[in-house]
Amino acid sequence: MASVKTTEKVTEKASEQMVAATKEAVAESIYTAEELANSSTKVFGAKVRRDCVVASFRCAGVTSATVAEAKKIVNAFLQREVK
Repeated sequence: MASVKTTEKVTEKASEQMVAATKEAVAESIYTAEELANSSTKVFGAKVRRDCVVASFRCAGVTSATVAEAKKIVNAFLQREVK
């Protein structure tokens, strides 16, 4: 009997952890490069033009990303050294 209760508790904890992980994953939407480029001034600020977003995604070889990932990609592109 004790092992059945212990198993039930472990299963409940695992279920709760899976639900929490799923909620976190759903919280961040994934957008295409075109969607992010079209709303570049809203997402990245007034100084970031659509062309910069398109170029940064092409250079990174990425076609879609979350907003946080996209900001990292665009910032890395804008701060890289020009040769």
